[in-house]
Amino acid sequence: MANERIILYFFFLLFLSCNKNDTTNQSKTYNLDKYSFLNPIDEEGMIYAQKGNKYGYIDIDQNIIIPFIYDELSLFSEGLASAKINGKYGFLNRKGKKIIDFQFDEVDGFYQSGLAIVQKNNKYGIITQKGTFIIPIVYENIFLSEKDSLICISKNKKWAFFSKKGKQVTNFIYDQITFSKKSLILIKKDKKIGYLDSNLTEKIPIGKYDYGTPFNNNGLAIVSKKNRFGVINNKDFQVIKTEFDSIGYLQEEYSDSDCFVGFKNDKLTLFDQKGNLIIEGIKDYFKDVCRLNNKVKTIYQIQKGNGLSGVIDEKGKVLIPVIYDEINRFRGDSVTTVMSKNKYGLIKSNNEIVYPINNDWILRDRDLDFYIVKKNDKAGIINKNLLPVLDFNYQDISPCHYNPKNLFIAKKNDKYGVIGLRGDIIIPFEYDELSNWVEYGPGSNYHFVTKNNKKGLITKGGKTIIPPVYDELRFINDQTIILAKNQKFGVVTIKNTLVIPFDYSKICTETFNLNLKGKEFYVQKNGKAFVIDNKNKMIRNKISAKEKELMNFEMKFLK
Repeated sequence: MANERIILYFFFLLFLSCNKNDTTNQSKTYNLDKYSFLNPIDEEGMIYAQKGNKYGYIDIDQNIIIPFIYDELSLFSEGLASAKINGKYGFLNRKGKKIIDFQFDEVDGFYQSGLAIVQKNNKYGIITQKGTFIIPIVYENIFLSEKDSLICISKNKKWAFFSKKGKQVTNFIYDQITFSKKSLILIKKDKKIGYLDSNLTEKIPIGKYDYGTPFNNNGLAIVSKKNRFGVINNKDFQVIKTEFDSIGYLQEEYSDSDCFVGFKNDKLTLFDQKGNLIIEGIKDYFKDVCRLNNKVKTIYQIQKGNGLSGVIDEKGKVLIPVIYDEINRFRGDSVTTVMSKNKYGLIKSNNEIVYPINNDWILRDRDLDFYIVKKNDKAGIINKNLLPVLDFNYQDISPCHYNPKNLFIAKKNDKYGVIGLRGDIIIPFEYDELSNWVEYGPGSNYHFVTKNNKKGLITKGGKTIIPPVYDELRFINDQTIILAKNQKFGVVTIKNTLVIPFDYSKICTETFNLNLKGKEFYVQKNGKAFVIDNKNKMIRNKISAKEKELMNFEMKFLK
């Protein structure tokens, strides 16, 4: 799909190009099928492309700028692109002219400093854009600083600093060097850490701290001394005192933030990105966002040692007191669900109760314009204004995954069906079970159903595809649905066309083998196991012990 999107994008650019030029261009035809990959056009009007197993560059009219002769080819960096041919790397300019000979085993792109790291025979060096070596290829490892102003080189497992002109400025004395974008350089020497400035002057003495991290974008670093952790700035001021058992970056939902969390005596303390105290003495937390007074606000849900939860803002001000057993995430809304004494309700971010906390269950989803509420074993739907939409006449209600705003799987009189938002019946209430989203199911147009303990398949409109008369049903793909009836197994398609008759006491296919799945089947008949194809023709009359083990494993999914 990614390649298709790129090709479509390329086609769109071609269309624009034709319309901007005279009508003679409009008669051109473009065959894009010959390219297996096309990158978007770059700032110089060049398009990186793949044809077969070779790489090159073309322009918007598919004129070849760099011929398709290279086994590997990079994007341009500082005016040059690396290329590989006959097992060796070199560099080309934008006209495709060889600037640096094909002689290297591996290369990096050129940095802003006009330097590139190259490798030959597992040794590293550095060249300029003219191919001149400022560092010979004799070293174990090399990396450049973020600003390309310093080079770090390793020899005999020790590191030294070089200038970007290739001059050595320190001895090989460091065990580790780590740059930060905006602050001091973390170094490790003789198992002790310290920090240097860009002139390699020791700003925080080696050995003062036992452990340290690189400085973050706010100019702060986590350090420890005698197993006590804190946070310092680049002037070695302790913005968080070294008194914690450990300190880390505060976890957000999908990543770390720049804020800190300290652990001490099984309690947590939260600090903001500058090291200012937010709250201490809590058991757990998570970061969230809510709408308060028509403004989006960063908040923290916190939990105390008694298990109760509340909400504070990013300065530690209490927005919701610590009185609830459970608070769901606001995720940018002004309202969320809470649970207290096993009952659910709705509250605002200022702790105003907007729907009584006396319900058995409430489903809230910020993408839906309603809430599903269950109370006294009856479920119904209310809108965001808390007015009834669907009466409380059902045992259960859940949104259909293929149309969650308008269709619902509902339960009534112990039977399942599908209804609309106003209670109109789409699928009658006649099933003991009715599936919603299924990861390996037949897609959004179908439901698996159970009726009188028998399994079948219906459309989302209620049309029966496979009648519910089978003991087992396992969907493999649209052409392979394994069914069992009266202790006999067979295979049908999603249109209920018979593929393999119900003649077997066991049947399965290798679901983890894409080449064989639905094409070959292990079967057992009259106590004998063998292999058939999807035409019910025998392929092999015996199976190995390993295949028997696989067969028994696959059959577990039908139990």
